[in-house]
Amino acid sequence: MRPSPAFSPELEEAGSKEPFEDPVLYDFEYRRRRADVNFYRRLAEEKREARGQVTILDLACGTGRLTLPLLRDGHTVVGLDRSRPMLARAQARLLRLRLSRRGRALLLRADLRAFSLRPGANLAICAFHSLQHLVDDRDILAFFRGVKQALLPDGWFAFDVLPADPAWIARDPGRRWGRTVFRHPGTGQRLLYTTNHLYDPVRRAAHIRLYLQPLDEKGRRRGPERLVRLCHRQFQPFELERLLGAAGFEVLSTFGGFDARPLDPDDVSVASQLIYVARPRPRSTGGRTKRPPPGRGQGKKPGKTAGKFA
Repeated sequence: MRPSPAFSPELEEAGSKEPFEDPVLYDFEYRRRRADVNFYRRLAEEKREARGQVTILDLACGTGRLTLPLLRDGHTVVGLDRSRPMLARAQARLLRLRLSRRGRALLLRADLRAFSLRPGANLAICAFHSLQHLVDDRDILAFFRGVKQALLPDGWFAFDVLPADPAWIARDPGRRWGRTVFRHPGTGQRLLYTTNHLYDPVRRAAHIRLYLQPLDEKGRRRGPERLVRLCHRQFQPFELERLLGAAGFEVLSTFGGFDARPLDPDDVSVASQLIYVARPRPRSTGGRTKRPPPGRGQGKKPGKTAGKFA
């Protein structure tokens, strides 16, 4: 799939890097985001109940927003990210943990599309819509296959993406949305935040533009506006299931939110998230009857978090 003439691979690449160049601002902006962290902590605890000691692969770990809570829960965590500033911030946060906890952590710099780890993880997590930074199906398949290689045969792979919203996609790209005035947590600079986006229908990618305009204390413009580009692939459930299957995974459960509400793949309008829990597809069932996967189209809320998968 080639990008539309108005877009380019360079624009997609910039949209996967620029939002992560200021980790102090990133942590400030998402300091109250806890629902996903709590969901994945419950999932990790459920895996520990089924498996015992758990080794977790935190993919696109960023500043450690999920890594640190998982370490505090007693898990071993390998965090992987390609952003040097984000990893440096994560490392600084790890150093504030007591030695017994940070001794169970390892941070690696690598690209989701090209990493290779030996099997050893019981649980791999790609949180906070990080998968959406991969636009091309080939890149997504390369990532999924890398995850599968790193998982033990009974391991789980969990991730979330935002459901595609036709009304949001159709917004006027000439207008500015989300007007917010705040102070940068590091510099103290007063800033006006606005956003809009362009949509590439060929690649099914939203090119989001985040504008940061410096202001003086009276609200007047003070200096040039800064543009931060963000690119997000827009997914439908059937695409995710197809790509997981092609990479050798089978879906165990799907959810429409971090409250573990069931996901109806035929009506995602009520879903706040698309959350998938999968496992490497067994080579053979040994002639045994497979148990139906929990929480998929059964019209009820499964288990503690994702039902008892194992």
